[in-house]
Amino acid sequence: MANVKRKAPARLTRAEQQAQTRAALLDAGARVFVERGFLGTSVEAIAAQAGYTRGAFYSNFRSKEELFAELLQDRVYSLYREMAETSADAARRPTLREVGEQLAAIQADAEGSWLFRLWLELLAHAGRDSQFRQIAAGFWSGNRALSAHAIEEAYAAAGDSSPVAAEDLATAMIALDVGLALQHFVDPDAVPLDLYADLYELLFESLEPRRARVGSRRTPRRR
Repeated sequence: MANVKRKAPARLTRAEQQAQTRAALLDAGARVFVERGFLGTSVEAIAAQAGYTRGAFYSNFRSKEELFAELLQDRVYSLYREMAETSADAARRPTLREVGEQLAAIQADAEGSWLFRLWLELLAHAGRDSQFRQIAAGFWSGNRALSAHAIEEAYAAAGDSSPVAAEDLATAMIALDVGLALQHFVDPDAVPLDLYADLYELLFESLEPRRARVGSRRTPRRR
């Protein structure tokens, strides 16, 4: 039988190697944060979990706070960005009930749940550390801007005008999301996730573009 020469795998470029290392550190950080919490997690623990040195960590991230912020951006903010981009597309725009259902699904998902717990830790330290406040502010400002854009697009498509500034309406929607998530976290029986769909529809339906409200129907929540 003739010997068959196997083609050697292509060597990764420097940029590809760095991207691979960065992704491994993010995955490791996610696991260690879940196991130890934010304060109990060290740079050394993340690097060891990923199989890299402390130096490799600092070649990619300035601190565990920066890695944590990227985790939020990559695994949580990306979900909200996708929702906002869909809402800005008239052909795919969800109803308010569907928006509530999508937000509830994020909280119901196991990964979304533990990231929310880490987010609470971040907020707990924001009062003492300006870097934590900047991370939180950056997350919300990006989410607010995308949501405001989606709202503006919805009104423009309907030939209508918003009764309040789109950014203010986006802020109110974020406040409802955060408030329900917090209450569900501490008292899930009293604040079930299906409240999301009911309340988003009930509280914001009157602020929808007029054409979007035609034919709208509210489905009462089942106990």
